[in-house]
Amino acid sequence: MPPPNVTGTLHVGHALTMAVQDALVRSLRLDGTEVLYVPGTDHAGLGTYAAVRRATGFRPELPPDERVRAWAEQHRGLISGQLRELGLGCDWDAELHTLDPDYRTLVDGTFRRLAEAGLLYRQARISPWCPSCRSTVPDVEQSAAEARVPVALLALKLARRPHVLELPAVEELWGAVAVAVPPGHPAAGGTAALPTLRWELPTLAAPVEAPRLVVPALREADRELAEAHGLPCPELLDEAGRSLVGAPPEPAGLTGLAGLSREELREATVARFRLRRTTRPVRVVGCGLCGTELTARRGYQWYLRLPELLGPVREALDDGVLRIGPAAVEREARHWLDTARDWCVSRQIAWGQRIPALVCDACPRWAPSPPEGVTREPADHPDGPDRGDCPGCGAPLRPETDVFDTWFNSAHWPLAVTAREGEDADVRPVPASLMTSGRDILFFWFVRLLAIGTFVRGRPPVEEIWLHGLVLDEHGRKMSKSRGNVLTLADGLAGHGRDVLRAALLSACREAEDVRLRPELFTAQAAVRSAAVELAALVADGAGTPGPGPGQGREPDAMEHHGRRAARHARAEVRRHLAACRFDRATEAVTHFAVHVLRRYLRLRSATGTEAVTRALLLDVATVYEPFMPDAADRLRRAAESRPGAVWEVDAELADAVAAVVGAAREAERLHGVTGRPRDEPVAVDATDPAVRPLLGTAWFPHLGGVPLSPAASRPERGFAVHVPGFRDVRLWLPDGAARAVRRDGRRRLRRLMQTRRRLAHRLVQLAAPAGGDEAGAGAAAARQELRARLAWAEQDTHELRLFMKAAGEAQGRTPPPTAWRPDAAGRT
Repeated sequence: MPPPNVTGTLHVGHALTMAVQDALVRSLRLDGTEVLYVPGTDHAGLGTYAAVRRATGFRPELPPDERVRAWAEQHRGLISGQLRELGLGCDWDAELHTLDPDYRTLVDGTFRRLAEAGLLYRQARISPWCPSCRSTVPDVEQSAAEARVPVALLALKLARRPHVLELPAVEELWGAVAVAVPPGHPAAGGTAALPTLRWELPTLAAPVEAPRLVVPALREADRELAEAHGLPCPELLDEAGRSLVGAPPEPAGLTGLAGLSREELREATVARFRLRRTTRPVRVVGCGLCGTELTARRGYQWYLRLPELLGPVREALDDGVLRIGPAAVEREARHWLDTARDWCVSRQIAWGQRIPALVCDACPRWAPSPPEGVTREPADHPDGPDRGDCPGCGAPLRPETDVFDTWFNSAHWPLAVTAREGEDADVRPVPASLMTSGRDILFFWFVRLLAIGTFVRGRPPVEEIWLHGLVLDEHGRKMSKSRGNVLTLADGLAGHGRDVLRAALLSACREAEDVRLRPELFTAQAAVRSAAVELAALVADGAGTPGPGPGQGREPDAMEHHGRRAARHARAEVRRHLAACRFDRATEAVTHFAVHVLRRYLRLRSATGTEAVTRALLLDVATVYEPFMPDAADRLRRAAESRPGAVWEVDAELADAVAAVVGAAREAERLHGVTGRPRDEPVAVDATDPAVRPLLGTAWFPHLGGVPLSPAASRPERGFAVHVPGFRDVRLWLPDGAARAVRRDGRRRLRRLMQTRRRLAHRLVQLAAPAGGDEAGAGAAAARQELRARLAWAEQDTHELRLFMKAAGEAQGRTPPPTAWRPDAAGRT
């Protein structure tokens, strides 16, 4: 399980991920496979820290660090309870948390191994900084949006020519030490006059597209440029985003500006220099966690050489040792593998796992801290004693106060799921054969998880990764609190129940496409669940209590044989589709079974009063429902426990015969809708199959469908016969007047079928045979085999549909022409 963050309670996006996983787990366990399904929670580092700062009403009496701990503990319990309420088949005794002692020991060990391999370094850089979270925020965790904001206009002269700079962040003026101009600009090497400010700044040639201010406090490139020309590098804002302008030892003329917030400093700057403003659309970059506009701050950070770690991951993906799906996600994963940059793994907050190192404040040198020094300590910025002197500059070393980025910590998840005290990490197994989640954390978690796990184990920590889409509202919009369209897990469970909620989400989970929460998804799955509940209630209420059961003097009837055969077929379809992570089609197989088999079975039991619901049928139906609706499956199994009877074998020939009759009932219902005939007008059925003919005279046959059925002896006097699709030995008789509508329907179906054939043929051509006999080639071969099978089915359907239309065409030819209208003597028609 991708561990949910303790930033808050769960929503339906979490429910989709858990439903996907639980369906796979339950299906495998039904087949006797031993599965380890590990639940847990992620401390979420900066995310939790920001959430607690926003929740000003949460435990205000506690110190800030204690508030974060109290929040995390409370939400760990809430999340664990919600996961259990969702009905997940987890191994709860293996539950983990990313700040457990053993987990922290594993992370510390990886840190030391990365450092020994030269893949980790500490360096002072200017980084994006959130004044609210008081931490660096990497580019992948930022939010950028275009907004119309006031922009200050600054006039200057370059080579005696006027020029105007637009300054969205006008406070940059106080940190400007030069003006950068493109190489070859006539003003390069001279000075720029700022008449409004009564300043002059040197002009430096730099790789810029247009003149701009050089502000060393905000951009690393500007700092390097200033240092190269011996210019000062003044600080502009402190860690809280407040002004340092005018603070000692600044000139006395700048008094009144120190300590202002960034917004106040902007207004004060515009007022002091009487700058004009205009409104422009500007790209504003904010913190992805709290939304605060980011600034920049220079400080020592820890960096991991991620591109070097991803080389073996790319090789594993090319060799088929690692599989990522669906195809669109694999393409995106390869993009990240090729474009990833060094990863900043340090955060400047008091919540998380402290980096186990002794650092120097004067230079990048550092030393590993003693193994027992950090892993059991709370991450609360301790003011510990110095631990020796720096070997580079002689300054005293101190314990590092930064904590790991939460993604670095959680990247150890598949390595830690079996981590136990006293085990050897090098021989500990990696149990993740499959990991799934939403595609939005592909880079945040999965790419980094693969990098860390492959480095530690020498092979990917998971064999297959499959990422689904995100959950949107019914209008296709992303859920957000500001729109008021967020559906929490608690609301979803209260409104629909866990069976319907899970199945509805899975029914719309198609590869990496987003899931829209349309109301009809829940309505359809509620009907599917009600069929199983009614069957269980039929037994529980005693209405279906049989006389002597199988093995006790009475054999099961034909519908029992058909029901068990259909349930086993549906279970096989579910198994096949889940193995390929086709959750929508697996759910479709369950829906088809519930609507076209179970519903008809219940209708017959109600219409005929037959009291035969055997234990074997209940158990087979339970296996169909188990991966998607475990509560309904549990009710069926409890009903089966109250049923006597021995195990009996399905009569395949009888089950096939009933399936043919059921197919005739379904086609009769469909044709009634196509032709617009009254629902109470019977449809005649005949059969050439000797196994099917006797069933047409049974007591339950007329009640099998939603329209009345009758044997062929009552067929219309002037009518035509059409074969039931899939059952050539069974025919339906329709009056000649329905031929035109039947042919029109046939043409429409034929057009759709031809489009399907062309699409399948095109996809088959796209899957060219790969070179070599690796696992990727085997996967492509399996996909081609399935496409060929589906194409063969489409061709068979096309053949049957043409025979269907031919019969209707012959009947249409027998239909007498309409009455001819002739003009009368007066010329009127």
